[in-house]
Amino acid sequence: MTKQLHLIYLPGIGDAPEGSYQAKAVRTWRWWGVDSEVYELNWRDDITWVVKFQKLLERIDQLTKEGKSVALVGISAGASAAINAYAARSDSLVGIVCIAGKINRPETIGSRYRQNNPSFVTSAEAAPTALARISAKDRKRILSRYAILDTVVARSDSHIPGAHNRVVPSIGHVITIATQISLGAPSFIRFLKRQSANIK
Repeated sequence: MTKQLHLIYLPGIGDAPEGSYQAKAVRTWRWWGVDSEVYELNWRDDITWVVKFQKLLERIDQLTKEGKSVALVGISAGASAAINAYAARSDSLVGIVCIAGKINRPETIGSRYRQNNPSFVTSAEAAPTALARISAKDRKRILSRYAILDTVVARSDSHIPGAHNRVVPSIGHVITIATQISLGAPSFIRFLKRQSANIK
């Protein structure tokens, strides 16, 4: 019997509160035969990344114990969390999708983000080391999509050697995220379904 695929959506700095465009878009993913949830990381609060990361791993473990296939979709800052979690749970996660993700070069994060979003900075600083631990085989279960031009997160910050890297026909950070979690969702869900089928 095929396990139900459950997608955990990891938002960026602005999070994705109930009623937001992101939250509404994630709910539509059920049209493509998957369960989904928005997992708020609340990057602006004072809770450390260590605590947030542990809770995220616990959520992944809980869903896995329930018999579900679990995948992550991380956008912008959330992509760093997805990379960190995948490195820690590559044996149980079927794959991850990163959209306009801040994965490389944490030293380029601006002072405003550093002051207001300390847990994101810690996550971003951990991501390159986590990425280095992900094997060539497991990188093939990563899909990273990024814009032709993005002045918030550069293409080089989203490119992952050995993964499925795709430049999408959009310009700008927000518009790339908005179009990919809606119009782009069917194709990245197909990607994750293939990964789920391949590891059974």
